Amino acid sequence: MESIYPRQKKKKDKKPLFILAGVVIFFGVFIYLITRPSNQSKALKDLDISFNRKDVEMVWYKYKSDLYQDEDFLFAIRTKLASFNLTEKEEEQCISWLPVAPKSINLIVIPDLSRRIIDTINNPNQTKNDLYVLQTIWKSFVNYSKLKQNTKDRLIIDVTDIDQARGQFDNVANDLQFDLSNHTGKSNLLFFTDEKTTQFNKSIVEMYKLAKQKPLGADYRFYLRRYLKNHLKKSTLFDNYINKIVIITDGYLEPENAPADTKISGYEVPLHKAVLSGSILNFITSNGLNIPKVNINLSNAEILICEVNERKSGKGYDFDVLQTYWEDWFKRMNVKKINFIQREQANELTADRIKKFILQ
Repeated sequence: MESIYPRQKKKKDKKPLFILAGVVIFFGVFIYLITRPSNQSKALKDLDISFNRKDVEMVWYKYKSDLYQDEDFLFAIRTKLASFNLTEKEEEQCISWLPVAPKSINLIVIPDLSRRIIDTINNPNQTKNDLYVLQTIWKSFVNYSKLKQNTKDRLIIDVTDIDQARGQFDNVANDLQFDLSNHTGKSNLLFFTDEKTTQFNKSIVEMYKLAKQKPLGADYRFYLRRYLKNHLKKSTLFDNYINKIVIITDGYLEPENAPADTKISGYEVPLHKAVLSGSILNFITSNGLNIPKVNINLSNAEILICEVNERKSGKGYDFDVLQTYWEDWFKRMNVKKINFIQREQANELTADRIKKFILQ
C-alpha cells in the first residue's frame, strides 16, 4: 500500500562545497600574502628613487619602527647615503640620526724610549715596568676583541722619534701592528693565536733592546703633528671608531738637544708656589708657558698617560705641574677624556687602570 504522505526529497549534503570554498579562500589569502610587497621591499623601492640625503632620511623615519633591526635595510640606507659623496659635515649629520654603527677600538700606544729607560736614578727598573704595561695592554686588547666578529679593532705600538722610526725599529714595526679589518666572517678568537702573543712579546723586548742602544728624546709634539694624524680612525656611515691612545712616559717633554717643552727649568720656585696655592694653570698661562697646541682634532680620542714619575729634583712638586701641563695641552686639542696616572709602587694598580681604560 502506498503511503498517503508525499515523498520528501533527499536533502543535498553541502559540506563538500564549504570545504572547497574554504580551500579556495585559504590559497587565495596565502597567494596574496606571499606576493604582497613586504615592508622591506617597499622601503628598498622608496630608497631606490631617493635623490638626496633628505629623501633617504624620510625613508628611514617612514620605515624605522618596523625595520630598525633589519641589517639589509640599514646597509642599503648607509650605501645610498655614501653614493651622494657627502661632505664631512653632511656625513656627521646623517650619523646623528642613523643607528650607531658597530663599534671598533683603535688602540695606539706610544712608549717614551728616551733616556728615561736607562735612568737608574730617577726611573729604576723602567724597562721592566714598561714591558709589564705593554703586556697588560695586549691582554686587555685581546679580551676586548676576542669574543666579537667582523670588527675593525686595531692595536699599534709606535715610537715618537723619526730617527728611531727610520732606524732599526723598522725591523720590528710590522710585528707590532695588529689589525682585524680583514678578519671577516669568523670569530676574532681565531685571530688571537699563541703565535700572535709570542710575536708581540718578542717584538716589544726587541724594541727596548734597540732603543737602549740609542735612546733619544720623546718629542710628542712632533709625533702628534707628523704621525698621529695618520693613525687616528674617523667614524663613518659604516663604522663607529673610538680612538684610545696610551702614552707611556715619565711626563717630561724633552726633544733631543732642545729645552723641555714644559719649560719647568728656570721656573721651579714660582711653579712650586703655584702648586701650593692651586694656581698652576693660571701661572703657566699668564706667563705664556703653555705647550703650543698641535693642529689636530682629538675630539674622538681618549688618552691615558701612565708611568708618570717625577725626578728627584722635582721635590714632590713636579707631578702636579706635569699633570697640569699635559691636561691643559690635550684639552686645547679637544681630547674627549684624559687619564693621568703616576708610576705606582705596585704594578697591579697600574694594570687595573689600563684594563679599565681599554675595556670600558
